[in-house]
Amino acid sequence: MQKLITGTVLCLALGLPGLGPALAEDEFGDFVVAPGAEETYYACIACHSEKIVVQQGLTRKDWDELLDWMIEEQGMYEPEAEERRIILDYLATHYGTDRPNFPAH
Repeated sequence: MQKLITGTVLCLALGLPGLGPALAEDEFGDFVVAPGAEETYYACIACHSEKIVVQQGLTRKDWDELLDWMIEEQGMYEPEAEERRIILDYLATHYGTDRPNFPAH
């Protein structure tokens, strides 16, 4: 049992297939548990639900442009360069156009 628990925790922490990536249970809503989830969650939910984010499937460039639009037109705070990189890495990795549940056009 200890090996199963240790293995599960390790897989979740590393986002390995089979046992992860998992969805956070309440802590970050519907966001995939992975590096950058916390930064992205708090950057996004200041203005809207995380559900708006998880239904998207954008390229990194499109996410970057969307952040610019939200900052310039919607009054989103401007994250510092490192935080922005973390957020973009997270979004591009977990909510890109190649995600399995992204509808084909």
